[in-house]
Amino acid sequence: MVSSEPVAAASVPSGAELSSGSVVSSEPVAAASATAVSFAPQPHVMLSVVLVTEDWMPFSHTDGWAAMVEVRESAALRFYEAAIWEETASVHLYAFTNEFDPYFALMEQPSDAEAIAYREQHAISVHNGMPEEESSGARSAFLRGVFEDFASILVKRHPEAEHHLMYSGHGGPTGDLFAQQLQRDDAAAFLSTWTRLLDRPLGVIDMGGPCNKGSYEDLANFCRYTRYYVGSDRANGGYELDDWTFEKHRETEAPIQYHRILAGNASLEDALVERVDLSRTRYEYARNNQTENRWEQSSYLYSCDGFKDFSSAFEAYIAETVFPAPATYDLKRLMVEQKVPPNLLELFDDIFVHSVDNRDFFEWRAVANGLITPVTRLRH
Repeated sequence: MVSSEPVAAASVPSGAELSSGSVVSSEPVAAASATAVSFAPQPHVMLSVVLVTEDWMPFSHTDGWAAMVEVRESAALRFYEAAIWEETASVHLYAFTNEFDPYFALMEQPSDAEAIAYREQHAISVHNGMPEEESSGARSAFLRGVFEDFASILVKRHPEAEHHLMYSGHGGPTGDLFAQQLQRDDAAAFLSTWTRLLDRPLGVIDMGGPCNKGSYEDLANFCRYTRYYVGSDRANGGYELDDWTFEKHRETEAPIQYHRILAGNASLEDALVERVDLSRTRYEYARNNQTENRWEQSSYLYSCDGFKDFSSAFEAYIAETVFPAPATYDLKRLMVEQKVPPNLLELFDDIFVHSVDNRDFFEWRAVANGLITPVTRLRH
């Protein structure tokens, strides 16, 4: 059963009851063309998504992922957070207030039901009945509908704001979203719906946390719907700060720093350059650990206009060219080896607005220039 009637957020059921396949929403999910609801006019809105697996944290915990964002609302930015809960087979959209305490359960020692009720009072849309992971196509289709609903809520609440998407979790060079939970075509459909309702592209899709999301396939799928993209062609993380402190952690975490960098820069591009620079600062704080373990790290800010120009020329070229089976996952190296026309290399370089890495710490084994080869598109 699916219910589109609005209900009070406080009436969201406990984890044991989230199994009916219904939708619980604190506001109607009418099309964005309906009369706009009045909310604080922040110039930026960020939808931050996490996949919460049962081996990570149970539904009754209020900390973990919910502590990644310290401030939910400022004059510059409003965060909304979506959690894909494995334990309850449900997906929740939260509009936490700045007063929300993710450590409530640790400090107050409530019962599980009380802890759940404390967090779930901030849920503004809940979709139950998520299919089993084994039926991945069904799950992807389900999540497409869920996130189209979430997009309609955000557009209705903030029709004039810049809208952005961020995911924290695992990744791969596939053009999928949310650790391949939302498959390529369904991801495109969700983003198409969001930008159609908004009547403009997103500002940035930030995949700077997941591994290997700096691929041709990712940009080909996502750059149709956003002006900028953040990602890496390398595996991110795996290292430790040399002298960890909470201050260094806060200084280099994008979900924490986005309020400051969006408020402090005149343009979105300038803000995103500073966002990517957070990664370099974190590398500096882990210089010894990264050097000892040879953790090759990089982060890129991509121009989607630049990618569209490159991909149009690149795909016209490869349609007429037989490539050998690629021996490298680095697209620039492959193009150099295949002696592509110089204008293709120039267009490739124009994709990159800004980048940081740790190549100066030690000699890299890998050849990595920012974009993973589109293996499935090459004829050989």
